[in-house]
Amino acid sequence: MRVYFDASIIIAALLSPKGGSSELLKFVKKGIIKGITSQTVIEEILEEDKPEKLKRSRDQIGQFIAKSGLLIRKSITAKEIESYKDMIDDEDAHLIAGANLTRCSYLVSLDKKHVLKLDIKKNFLPLRIVSPKELLEEILSR
Repeated sequence: MRVYFDASIIIAALLSPKGGSSELLKFVKKGIIKGITSQTVIEEILEEDKPEKLKRSRDQIGQFIAKSGLLIRKSITAKEIESYKDMIDDEDAHLIAGANLTRCSYLVSLDKKHVLKLDIKKNFLPLRIVSPKELLEEILSR
């Protein structure tokens, strides 16, 4: 199972070691799922004010990501995003592009406002856009 991780999942795992996002990263470390993200997502996590808001240094965040077991693809280019721009919020188009470019069958996110909406989920089938809870339920039912 190849799963593309949004920044919201990585941040949630960093802040809550017992939550669903952390559970997913544990499955990545155990090799139960293949977790993938991109340098674009990492840069989003390390934006100017984020480390301060997360009460972690850029170094601590980098170490957390390095130990997570996630495979990190190079940054998503504007050209790679272009075909998705009219189908999802411009700032989130890189997620769909990244998931498709890395041949993931799932995109996991906590972004209910832009990514987890039903119409967005339908637009990008067969890519399954899910919350951590939905993905955990699916993994545990196998």
